[in-house]
Amino acid sequence: MREAALFDLDGTLCDTSAIEHLTQGPDRDYAAFHAASADCPPRADVRAALDDARERGLAIVLWTGREFVWRDLTLDWLAGHGIAHDGLYMRWAADYRPATTVKAALLEDIAADGLQVAEAWEDDAAVADLLRESGVTAVHLV
Repeated sequence: MREAALFDLDGTLCDTSAIEHLTQGPDRDYAAFHAASADCPPRADVRAALDDARERGLAIVLWTGREFVWRDLTLDWLAGHGIAHDGLYMRWAADYRPATTVKAALLEDIAADGLQVAEAWEDDAAVADLLRESGVTAVHLV
């Protein structure tokens, strides 16, 4: 197993603070949110942590609650910001299960791919708890 650093995208690595309003209130529009995320910058502090993890020899694994239909946009965003990674794990299309359920399954996929999450960056407190319960000792809630 190769040790990995795990980074969430929206709200963690990708600074979505300017578009969060699209996912709030009665008229939530996740399609508009994800489309607008293409223009969001990376968070400098989380990007620095990713670069540090890479320098320390950890695999860089990214995960997101975005549906798979946003994969190309996500890959373009990563390439546009020069963010190399060793794995990208996403929610399947039309999978509306809670984030903790989806990410618990993604953790299994990550392990099945021979990666052991040694540290993680996440903005969802419930998902951070899931990571700790799964044995990840260094969880950074941003």
